[in-house]
Amino acid sequence: MIRRLKEGDRRAAVDFLNREPEMNLYLLSDIRNYGFNGEHRDVYGEFKDGRLRAVAGRNRSQITYYCEDRAFNDAWVDVFNRHEFLFLSAKTDLMQDIKPHYPGVHEDRMDFMKTTSFTPDETIDYSDVRVLSTKEEAGAVYDMLKTIEELYTVHKRSKSEFIDYLYDNSGGNGTTVYIERDGFIVASASAVFESDHSAMIVAVATRKAYRKMGYGKKVLHYLMDLYVNQKGKTLCLYYDDPRAENLYKQLGFTDIGRWSMLVMDT
Repeated sequence: MIRRLKEGDRRAAVDFLNREPEMNLYLLSDIRNYGFNGEHRDVYGEFKDGRLRAVAGRNRSQITYYCEDRAFNDAWVDVFNRHEFLFLSAKTDLMQDIKPHYPGVHEDRMDFMKTTSFTPDETIDYSDVRVLSTKEEAGAVYDMLKTIEELYTVHKRSKSEFIDYLYDNSGGNGTTVYIERDGFIVASASAVFESDHSAMIVAVATRKAYRKMGYGKKVLHYLMDLYVNQKGKTLCLYYDDPRAENLYKQLGFTDIGRWSMLVMDT
């Protein structure tokens, strides 16, 4: 049986998802920050013999799915298709039973990493790093990220949705930082979907004309120090660019699995 989860399911859902807390960061964060009735958000659970065996959550245009085993219930497809979504995410092994239901849709496979340690670079001056706190700033970050060709998830979202996404993932729910030069933003990085124990690093980017000046390193290091050393939380990220692997491993990240995202045509 698959049904919407409600507040009375919180303990069961959190305990279930905490079997793999980093892999379930999106789902755990949404439950922590918005509960089960948030605007633009839904959480569903599949029960077998009275206990949870799978959970899926929608956050605006993204759906994330998790199951305790590879036995995919085709009834989930009807649940997914109740919503218009751009991205459908899951562990790569789980995605292999979902993908046949969406023939022709591109699957992006990524390495998933985490770290619980960070040694700050004492030579870095963070005085020019700004923390996003307004929707106006979120719009300026979006305009910069739209110049980065590789960030396809940004390109597929509308400006208004992405502004809400960054703004929602601020304060106690996450942090976006940026650097300005010459009157506009030249670099930014975000820690999103902050939960009680973790957060996800996304969209570490620098305008092309301002690369190799240390700006990307500065915003990433700022977030790592904030979350790992000051907040005592695990930081996660995923990547599909082999050139990034050595950088992340030098910063203390270790591989914990593979992650897949189906990217719908728009």
